[in-house]
Amino acid sequence: MAVVVLLGAGVGGGFLWKAHRDRAAADRAVRDVAQAYLAAWRALDRTGPALATATTPGLGPGGSAGTPSPSSPSSPSSATVAPASLPWRQAAGHPADAYAARAEAGIAAVTVPGSIDVPTLVATMADMRDRLRLTDAAFTVGEVRRAETTATVPYTATLRLAGQPAPWIYPGELSLTKVGGGWRVGAALASVHPQLAPGLRFDRTGSTAKRGELLDAHGKPLAESPELAGNLVGQVAPATGLERVYDGRLAPRGGSIVLRDSRGTVVRTPQTWPMTDGDQIRTTIDLGVQRAAELALATSTHPIGAMVAVDTRTGGILAAANHPTNGYGRALRGSYPPGSTFKIVTATAALMAGRDANTRLDCPKTVNVGGRTFVNAEDEEFGPINLREAFAHSCNTAFVSLADSLPADTLAQAARLYGFDGAAPLPIASVGGVYPMPRDKVEVASAAIGQGRVATSPLQLASVAAAVAGGTWHAPFVVGGPTRSHELPPKILPDLRSFLRAVVTDGTAAKVAFPGEVFGKTGTAEYAPGNPPPTHAWFVGYRGTVAFAVLIENGGFGAESAAPVAAAFLNALDGNLPPPATAVDASGATPAPVTSAGPG
Repeated sequence: MAVVVLLGAGVGGGFLWKAHRDRAAADRAVRDVAQAYLAAWRALDRTGPALATATTPGLGPGGSAGTPSPSSPSSPSSATVAPASLPWRQAAGHPADAYAARAEAGIAAVTVPGSIDVPTLVATMADMRDRLRLTDAAFTVGEVRRAETTATVPYTATLRLAGQPAPWIYPGELSLTKVGGGWRVGAALASVHPQLAPGLRFDRTGSTAKRGELLDAHGKPLAESPELAGNLVGQVAPATGLERVYDGRLAPRGGSIVLRDSRGTVVRTPQTWPMTDGDQIRTTIDLGVQRAAELALATSTHPIGAMVAVDTRTGGILAAANHPTNGYGRALRGSYPPGSTFKIVTATAALMAGRDANTRLDCPKTVNVGGRTFVNAEDEEFGPINLREAFAHSCNTAFVSLADSLPADTLAQAARLYGFDGAAPLPIASVGGVYPMPRDKVEVASAAIGQGRVATSPLQLASVAAAVAGGTWHAPFVVGGPTRSHELPPKILPDLRSFLRAVVTDGTAAKVAFPGEVFGKTGTAEYAPGNPPPTHAWFVGYRGTVAFAVLIENGGFGAESAAPVAAAFLNALDGNLPPPATAVDASGATPAPVTSAGPG
């Protein structure tokens, strides 16, 4: 009798174990379908325009939290939006299009019509994504509740919206139906959000707080300068410049998620965030220095020019001015041959290779390298001179021969040390320095005097002068700190600095009345063929902790047109404001750099 009881108990236990296993398997099947549905929903949310805008390199976040969503009272309700009208369907070739189609297919594969059809469900999800500007979605599945042919699965949604620091978290529930041998989610508006119903659609309201401002180093709004407002700060809508880059910080935070009816009336407010003002972002710009740069450029008799000033200690940009004011932003994004200002880089290469200030060179009228004849400006010749003198008088032929004598790639190494790597310095449209690897000795010779394929901007050359002054090249920046820095070899700095000082005391810029102890280099850069060829004028240098670069388009010789502007800038910093000049030429589109080797 005891044996029979034990056998019965064993059979009963096995039955109970099997029943438990079957229930667990059935629950797991329901759970798997619910998770597949939620995963496809998440994938659909991750394909939206808000996410694409927020994560594209070089662009700012997808819209300000203070900007109303594109919905209007006349917009259709979410229940009537067809998939073909969704933004990611309208934009042919949108990078998210194929991914969105796969996400939609994933939802359809585990869904059956319920209170709405499946296309309407997908359209509702996408409409919610676009109106709320969702950047991500995450879902956590709860405990399955299952009957014979129906089941419910609770979930917690965590949705992130562009411009909102905290996510929107809410509970939801999926209703599933057994179809054939498997389970499917029933399409319903309430499965998207428990308060969503026919005739209602989601929207978001902007913050009523204030947008932050971009400030100069002393806390003054950069917008006070029309020049900076147009070429650096940018605008909010459409977002450009620093307003675009830092929109996520400048935008006021807070606002609400609302449900609107077909007339646009708010009927419910499922979520509200506290209203807080956007950040006040302090930049490296000094409006006093900016004003001095603008006044200095106004003294030029040439109509087109640009100037950048940089802090020699950090690489932070102090000023970026263009002439005419608020014209094309040449200061930051103009690209030109550097001419003889590049001899700073060539001299650095020579000093790194073991040469010194007293290294003997020859400065004839012409020199031939690889079948190409190089000449000095105005056919000058100085005969035997040392490296310091060759730099001070900007002797092309001496520097061409010097570069030809250096070990291979030495000039390229020096160029990289000063950031001539082709990278854009700023998170807005900007140009750095480009030093393409020379293909032969002729290109090395051309590069040595800043011609050929070498190209740069006033911003880049200001950073070169700052590197000589401070001993370290810093990538220029306006917010935060430099993204890259290269220390110059300390042993070369005394000679290098003496070279720049000699230009002002004894060399090409000696006739310019600079205030104080100024270090600099003139540059005259050919940009097109001609006899004589037309040239842009440069002067780069530093005084104290302020480095600068002046460009005058079609300005002829650097000593004649660019260096006086630099002197006017320093005088303006000292409070001696210069009077503006009357331009002699009102023409001027930006000429493109050419590969011509010419005078220094």
